[in-house]
Amino acid sequence: MKKLFSLFAIAAMMIGMVACTDDDDIDKYRTYAVTLQLLAPEQIPDADLSEIEVTALNSTGTSFTAVTDDNGVATFDLTLDRYTFTASKTMANDGVAYAVNYSVEAIITAENFTAQEALALKAEAAVSQGSQQLMIKEFYFGGCQKDDGSGLYQYDKYVVIYNNSPVEARLANFGMGMCNPSNAHATNYNVDSAGALVYANEGYTPSWQGVIFLPKEFVLAPYTSATVVLNGAINHTTTYSNSVDLSNADYVFYHVDGFDRAINTSYHPAPSETIPTDNYFKIAFVAQGNSWAISNNSPAFFIFSSGDTAIYEYGMNAENTFFSPGKEGNKVYAGVKVKNEWILDAVEVWQADKLDKSKERFASTVNTGYVTFTNAQGYSIYRNVDKAATEALPENEGKLVYNYALGTDSNGTTSTDPSTIDAEASMANGAHIVFQDTNNSGKDFHQRAKASLKK
Repeated sequence: MKKLFSLFAIAAMMIGMVACTDDDDIDKYRTYAVTLQLLAPEQIPDADLSEIEVTALNSTGTSFTAVTDDNGVATFDLTLDRYTFTASKTMANDGVAYAVNYSVEAIITAENFTAQEALALKAEAAVSQGSQQLMIKEFYFGGCQKDDGSGLYQYDKYVVIYNNSPVEARLANFGMGMCNPSNAHATNYNVDSAGALVYANEGYTPSWQGVIFLPKEFVLAPYTSATVVLNGAINHTTTYSNSVDLSNADYVFYHVDGFDRAINTSYHPAPSETIPTDNYFKIAFVAQGNSWAISNNSPAFFIFSSGDTAIYEYGMNAENTFFSPGKEGNKVYAGVKVKNEWILDAVEVWQADKLDKSKERFASTVNTGYVTFTNAQGYSIYRNVDKAATEALPENEGKLVYNYALGTDSNGTTSTDPSTIDAEASMANGAHIVFQDTNNSGKDFHQRAKASLKK
């Protein structure tokens, strides 16, 4: 999903000019030291302003470049003329990426240096509408068929988080949640008599049972993924060949004493030793039970970052506990109120053969629409590629793979990526993929015939 911000024109630049020679004759060959200070945008107060290329273009069309130092200062040696100084960089804060552009014009005249030692000018910095940096690339939760055909195996759930931007993501108090009811077609006690969600206008989304979170900073390089195991960070294929090998995942949810009773080892077995213990997600649990019970057919799932707010303390504070109306005090219906402004991305899934009984669990400001799904077949929910944005990246020339063929039939409807770009094959070929984000699950995701981790 996208967090929307208005355009700002608030950042400023300072230009100081000092003569470079002792010659009193001002002519067109004389140069002056010009310093340009970039200031951090209001949305990104701690922005790294170093190593940004700044261009100075004079009246004849000749350009000069300089790179900012650690303090965001670029220095030029320029002759007297009219100049336009420009610089741009993609910056990120709290999981949102912005295109930041600086532009200022200045005329260098001899008077600038006889009247004062430095000429200070202010300029506007245009900050683009924010685009979501971290998102759900793939969600595997429906399980697969057991080898002997005896039914569903569902203890192999995972989610893949993707950095959909050209800048590194760094998020504190990064976490995940899910809505109640767990299944979209189950009785929804959070809907009033008019059919509206009781929390639709309250500014939060209740996360059933609690929230899972990473106790350290979550870091993800540009255009890369991280796999978070939700159930079973082990190699499931040794028992069920239709499943997936999750033993080499990046992160896992595993919190032995996080529940109100002994942990359920079917859902949460001891993780593979290849996953560092500091990459274990923990849980702020306010319900009752021995596992984090994600639906295997129609979950409403989201990722978030509470920024400077310590999410464990927030989640365990009774003031932030939500109970479904009429179920006050009943921990079966308890959840944590996650502020909507913290939510980075969300996906609403409805079981393909129960659409008529299903109801949306997100407020429209968080997510609209739903993606249909058939469970127990080894399918996953996979994000669609933004074709225009991906093809526009110059580094992708000759690296994109087309004719995507992993779409499926979902209750009589073809489910596929309309871009026709095979994201996984293209990334393996060195391409950078930009995924679609319209805040509508039905447009942003499709049902994939084979989980991407299953080779």
